[in-house]
Amino acid sequence: MSIQDQKTFLSNIHPFQVLTSVQMDMCIKHMDIAYYPKDTILISPEKIPNYFFIIIKGSVYEYSNEDIILMDYQHQDSFDSNSLIYGKCDNSFKVFEDLICYEIDKKIFLKLIEENQLFKDYFLNDLVNKIQTLKDKEYTSLLSSFMIAKVQDTLIHEACIFNENTKLLDAIQQSMENRTSTIIVKTNTNQYGIITDSILKTKVLLEKRDLTIPVKDIATFPLLTVKNDDYLFEALTILIKKNIKRVGVINDNDEMIGILEQIDVLSHFANHTYVVDSKIKKAKNIEDLKDASKNLLDIITALHSKGVKVNHISNLIGQLNTKIYKKLYSLVLPNELQNNACLIVMGSEGRNEQIIKTDQDNALVIKNNIDVEQYRPYMEKISNHLIDFGYPSCEGNIMVSNSFWCKTVDDYKKEIARWIESPAIQNYMDFAIFLDSFAVAGNKELLINLKDDLFNKLHDKSVFMAYFAKATLAFDTPTTITNFMTKIHHIDIKKAAVFPIVQGIRSLALREKIKETTTIKRIKILEDKKILEKEKAQELLEAFDFVNTLRLKNHLKSIYNGNKINNEIDTDTLSKIERDLLKDSFKIINEFKKFISFSFKIDKIL
Repeated sequence: MSIQDQKTFLSNIHPFQVLTSVQMDMCIKHMDIAYYPKDTILISPEKIPNYFFIIIKGSVYEYSNEDIILMDYQHQDSFDSNSLIYGKCDNSFKVFEDLICYEIDKKIFLKLIEENQLFKDYFLNDLVNKIQTLKDKEYTSLLSSFMIAKVQDTLIHEACIFNENTKLLDAIQQSMENRTSTIIVKTNTNQYGIITDSILKTKVLLEKRDLTIPVKDIATFPLLTVKNDDYLFEALTILIKKNIKRVGVINDNDEMIGILEQIDVLSHFANHTYVVDSKIKKAKNIEDLKDASKNLLDIITALHSKGVKVNHISNLIGQLNTKIYKKLYSLVLPNELQNNACLIVMGSEGRNEQIIKTDQDNALVIKNNIDVEQYRPYMEKISNHLIDFGYPSCEGNIMVSNSFWCKTVDDYKKEIARWIESPAIQNYMDFAIFLDSFAVAGNKELLINLKDDLFNKLHDKSVFMAYFAKATLAFDTPTTITNFMTKIHHIDIKKAAVFPIVQGIRSLALREKIKETTTIKRIKILEDKKILEKEKAQELLEAFDFVNTLRLKNHLKSIYNGNKINNEIDTDTLSKIERDLLKDSFKIINEFKKFISFSFKIDKIL
């Protein structure tokens, strides 16, 4: 490449066009062409470069410390000014496709910054945008809303505290009277521990321990705490970092004054003046509950606009939806009918992944030898109320108002057997929907009974499992950026990206008899069980989060524009980093499809 060609090349790249003729000549004089093969690490925290890189051909990926792809750099892109200016770098830059690039000597680059203010301003003012990661943006946005809010500004639940030697049965009875699911244990040395519903299930029910044991025997120590005058973002940081749902709140004297729940922190974040959870709890009639439910979209919009990750949003909305269902169940059904049945949500609702209210997928499981007919008018009311609350009716009529989805345990067991023994598309669909069921109100043991029966019926059903898993391959996922950009202007993000992950993970969870319903938790359990390698699991989690973020963004845009919600993503509206991340997500998903095909020997049934 001639000197004139080099000048032409640089002049087309901002901000090199702001250089004077003398500065441009100096730049070119100290600029060389270099070649680096694939997988070469150019820059890392341990390897600060001596050159400023400008790509002629090939590509370079920027990785976070967690090995997450943050950005890719292509033809005419440059990187990384930050490492040269500040002499440090938090991320790593690795050659993805064989690289041919210009290298400008570090001393010359810094000299140009010193001599040319416009050149300097570009790199300093735009530095954050060039190195900022999506994760950093989310975190920064999330923190900004909490900087002035204190723990005492949000809802703090009353603590139910017991001495370490209190009998477990006595503590449970008292906590039930206080209507709390959390037991706080105080030791004789003034240390605090906690007992939750999950601890009771794992350490008492499953281990069949006596209820007369002292609470200290099963409590988890120490209970993580925050002070009531701490900033709210500090509490959120602890909750997210430790992957816990609650922390204790203490005063300046280290005395326990209450419990702070994650759901309330996020509710406060969404709206500082209103805690929707509290409004649901206080609802005394249908109108009160309807009023509370209408705030969910505002919460979703607020959380998304402030950069909260989609899985945190779905967790919050899922919890609030559950509470709405539970409250509605208690308001509509007479008390004598409530414990003889179990209201369940299924499909995306059951997986806790339906953020925007797109449709209803719910059912009622009734105890055997109970007259089903007495429930039907109440189920009709529940369906109608939910529609009125903004939960659209299901096009497939998968609702409690449909007699098919309102029947006894034994009748459901017959359906489960039919789904498994009579292969048909509709049967597979119904089975998949039911597999993701989650109990929201009533006697939850009824659903547990059904799930046990379901897994027992799948013994030695490898052919069924193969056909069930085959649905993972039902929709095409783009393979290359060229194909993606030129042939597919609009893409159904649910079919191409969301569904393959959901169905593939659901199939693995079914085979491994994992009763957890959410896709994210299923992935983590599959990783723990060594079914998924750690790297593959992390890739799937990142891809799943990103494609769902795009989907949510599209849904909110449709609502804002007054259009019907759909899953069609206009690729022309995506930013560069969104396109890059989508490309990487597609690669991950296609590799996952191959893994599913191999795992279930799908090729044997094709």
